Amino acid sequence: MINFPAEGHVNPTLGMVKAFSDRGDTVHYITAERFKERLENAGAIVHTHRDLLSGVSIKPETAQGINAFLNIHIQTSLDTLKLVHTLSKKIDFDFVFYDKFGAGELVRDYLRIPGIVSSASFLMPKERLAMMPLHPDSDVPFKPDEKAQYGLSLLKNQFGVEPKNLLQFMNNEGELTVVYTSRFFQPLHERFDESCLFIGPSFPKRHTSHDFPLEKLKDEKVLYVSMGTVLDDVEGFFNLCIDAFSDFDGKVVIAAGDRADFKKIRKAPEHFIISPYVPQLDVLKEADVFITHGGMNSVNEAIHFNVPLVVLPHGKDQPLVAQRLVELNAGYRLAKETVNASLLRSAVDEVIHDDRYKKGIKEINVSFEQAAGPAAAAEKIVNHVVKQHS
Repeated sequence: MINFPAEGHVNPTLGMVKAFSDRGDTVHYITAERFKERLENAGAIVHTHRDLLSGVSIKPETAQGINAFLNIHIQTSLDTLKLVHTLSKKIDFDFVFYDKFGAGELVRDYLRIPGIVSSASFLMPKERLAMMPLHPDSDVPFKPDEKAQYGLSLLKNQFGVEPKNLLQFMNNEGELTVVYTSRFFQPLHERFDESCLFIGPSFPKRHTSHDFPLEKLKDEKVLYVSMGTVLDDVEGFFNLCIDAFSDFDGKVVIAAGDRADFKKIRKAPEHFIISPYVPQLDVLKEADVFITHGGMNSVNEAIHFNVPLVVLPHGKDQPLVAQRLVELNAGYRLAKETVNASLLRSAVDEVIHDDRYKKGIKEINVSFEQAAGPAAAAEKIVNHVVKQHS
């Protein structure tokens, strides 16, 4: 298994790792060191490469930012292929399971074995892919810098592989595609055929210790706020939340993250709990509404616990996720450019008091529960590989 070293890409695959392991399959997983423990707990043998993504801030709206992101992909692909080269001397792999992002197809081509794709978010229709800067038909002019061109030449010269185009680093393809949502939640789902396995999200238990005061949330109305690491001025947004919910009748939990500067966050009333780390699944069990940037993992977890959302999308797939939640009456969308304390409070009040949001969330959750799940997907993948390649 090959994955892009990011939480939102690795975490969805934990259920698949466990499903393959439970079948008796041997799973070798290549990623960064920070994911090793959780993957080993799920049953994988983990091989690590440099983590070039952690702590990096990239602005994808600029040519410089796109090149920085592309170079991370290329260098990580080179590191991955070096590991694959070594492992393949001792192991005959049957197929490779890889993320939409990263080295997947390159590894498949190097090993000359079947490839199965893992999609951590919604599948993108072709016309949306064509809008991406790395697409060969994009209207946005882009040229790889010298470092990227050199890295691409190393891929070809050292391993005999090259991407069919630069978009491949963000849109690997394969014989089957595993999608961690339901066909119902997937926008434009009628465009995607039966080679796309909509298995729903899974939430394997992760053994982590923490000192978060969960007992303070019992029998309270709970507002949970987590914006990932997408905001440049995360402290400013948290101060906005303090203004908006200073008289909230319940508890307000803010997951500040480890990058927040707490000196820039104003003193909050006693009903606020602001912490660098929050055990999200445990808090969502108690939450009545969730303010989020709309990352797929966080949205799936909220749906799992029937928690309606207020979404302030920024980039990546977040606007698409927010729009789908609105379409299904499961979330309220706000624009990050115009949000203020009054709008934020009004959105939360509406989501808490209008039952259609609870109904919308439950409808999506039912579709998750009816999805095939990791175990059935693992069986289908293995049967496909045996049938098509034996």
